[in-house]
Amino acid sequence: MIIAGGGFTGIELATAVPARLREIGGDAAPARVIVVDPASRIGESLGDGPQPAIRSALAAAGIETRTGVRITGADGGGVTLSTGERIACHTLVWATGMRASPLAADVSERTDALGRIAVTSELRLIGNNAGVDRVFAAGDVAHALADQSHSILQSCQHAQVTGKFAGYNAAADLAGLPDLPLRAYRQPLYTTCLDLGAAGAVLTTGWDRTVEAIGEDAKTIKRRINTQLIYPPADREAILAMAGPSILDEDAFRVRILNKSILKKPTLGINSEIIRA
Repeated sequence: MIIAGGGFTGIELATAVPARLREIGGDAAPARVIVVDPASRIGESLGDGPQPAIRSALAAAGIETRTGVRITGADGGGVTLSTGERIACHTLVWATGMRASPLAADVSERTDALGRIAVTSELRLIGNNAGVDRVFAAGDVAHALADQSHSILQSCQHAQVTGKFAGYNAAADLAGLPDLPLRAYRQPLYTTCLDLGAAGAVLTTGWDRTVEAIGEDAKTIKRRINTQLIYPPADREAILAMAGPSILDEDAFRVRILNKSILKKPTLGINSEIIRA
């Protein structure tokens, strides 16, 4: 298998495939996985913090890498790299990034390089079209600022929160009541939890991606995110309680993401051991 792209998706897929193939074909099943990326290292966009965990997980899983190169050709028999190397493969997975739906460009003439719509801090569309300021955008199609210097990413943690703000603001705009002002979106706390297959996971906080947990501790958190936290609650009252715009601060992060865990050191951003309550 060739995976084009050594970012979040490429790494998670690469580290999951070997174990999955063994489940299907047994321990003797042949599995060669190669990650190709034009950057100088796999996971370049994830910063320095997670690099040791990423390198260790790839090595333990027997994943090969080709960095500083691009795929220049692909056919039914394999791929050709920019170095001229030819690699035979049965499967090519393209994981080189995301773009907003083309529908975004039909709604607004102001889009960025990823096709996302320019919005105000209240997530209103910005543009010259009549009535465009009565339209709100969220998630993967919105180019919004999470804080003063960072744009949101096309990820569930930003999609969920911008969705709440956009929905609230659209309702408030329709109501037109003076005591129901629009709320400015902000989301200063940024976290990532990268699954590393049999090696566990790595949890980071902040845009500099300071590592907070690795291995099985981080894997437990990743499982909670993927199986529980990204889904809405089933109870109607709980849904309504969570529907309003809210800010995930460090205390809320410890309760919601770390499952009421506490840290030996009180400030996130310092490498700490997670201790479950």
